[in-house]
Amino acid sequence: MIKLVCFFRRKPGMSVEDFHAHWRGRHGPLIAETPELARHIVRYEQNHRLRSDYPRDASGSPGFDGATIQWLESLEAFQEFVREPKYAERIRPDERTFLDRDSLRLFFSENDDVKIEGNRGNAGVKLLALLKRKPGVTPAEFHRYWAGPHASLFADTPEIARHILAYHQNHRLEKDYRRDAQGVAGFDGLAEQWYTDLSAFQQMFAESLYREKVPADEERFVDRPAIEFMLSQPPDVIIG
Repeated sequence: MIKLVCFFRRKPGMSVEDFHAHWRGRHGPLIAETPELARHIVRYEQNHRLRSDYPRDASGSPGFDGATIQWLESLEAFQEFVREPKYAERIRPDERTFLDRDSLRLFFSENDDVKIEGNRGNAGVKLLALLKRKPGVTPAEFHRYWAGPHASLFADTPEIARHILAYHQNHRLEKDYRRDAQGVAGFDGLAEQWYTDLSAFQQMFAESLYREKVPADEERFVDRPAIEFMLSQPPDVIIG
């Protein structure tokens, strides 16, 4: 099993409300209700950015509006999905009505590496953070450190872990790095963390041990200026 992770922005000139309404009410069902397409997908989630997260954009470049996560049996299954005639007939044209396709950031990952697991059904907020490795750090070094010492900072520090319902890491597939040779340098992983509410997320960041340990540890292996993140609602499950 593999996962497709895809972040994107709305089409210029489109309102936030219209984007989310179209993605949820039109685009998702278009895939789910087309058997030739749905048969390739094991699970399909939409992660809609929280309206309360948008004010961050006023102090910098526009953030992402949403993230699609799809589970598939293999890379070949994804290739078969996009080769379906119905994909070209229905999905591509619909994407042009609401997506800024130039904004797409995607990669293929291994299945979830679970670091903290709790009852995600109690979550009201989800953090999705795209990470790139620091220049000079190899993919193998990045994934080894992220999965080990860095994850332990969250899981084994009670003052941090108590705020988090669940924490999953999505490590980019080794085979997917081949696309970088074609000038498509991408992200190395996606961190997913679930919280009961926005207050719990803010309280974690306010913890003195978090401020003391986590940013300094990220400097060891992460290109911190390249981090892209958003806060979303609990995912909408379209298939699965």
